Amino acid sequence: MWTALIGILGVLLGASLNELLRRKSRIEVYTVRVFDKRLEKYEELIALMKDASEVATDVMENPEYTPEQRHELILAAIWPIAQFTEDNELYIDPELAPHCVATFMGAEDIQSIKDPQEREERSQEIRDMYVNAKRMIREDSGITEIDKLFKKMTKPRLSSPIIERIRYLKAHQEEVRKFHKEETTSTREIRPEEVNEQN
Repeated sequence: MWTALIGILGVLLGASLNELLRRKSRIEVYTVRVFDKRLEKYEELIALMKDASEVATDVMENPEYTPEQRHELILAAIWPIAQFTEDNELYIDPELAPHCVATFMGAEDIQSIKDPQEREERSQEIRDMYVNAKRMIREDSGITEIDKLFKKMTKPRLSSPIIERIRYLKAHQEEVRKFHKEETTSTREIRPEEVNEQN
């Protein structure tokens, strides 16, 4: 009797394990498909953001446009982002989407600001929004974690004067921003030693 009962329990347990493994396999396949699709959509989104950034930079820096032209250019740059995030709400994070849409709003007003320092501060806010949008896109798409994994596996030694300069500026963003604010009318290149002199 006990032998028969153990046999029945073994069959039931085996069937349960088999079903769990089958479901896990389906989930893994589905996860890969969703990841690939999300990555594809985020690639398209970041391309739209890049295009809009180029338009916004031109609008913020070119005094030749009329207020109406600036408004039309920014609207034309933002609209594809809004439409794309709405059409792909299944894959684009619902909090990240409005950030991307709003990133370049207000760029059309920069040239109307008379005070040079205030104009530069507002321009920097828009640039910061764009940088933050790119960071969040990389994180939500999974690219940031994959990059970390690859670096753990490959342990690359990336070093050059350009790379070291980029690392320095990233580590001293506030000091660089302060220096840049004081030099809004200058086109000189910011050197790390100059930032140190400000402190």
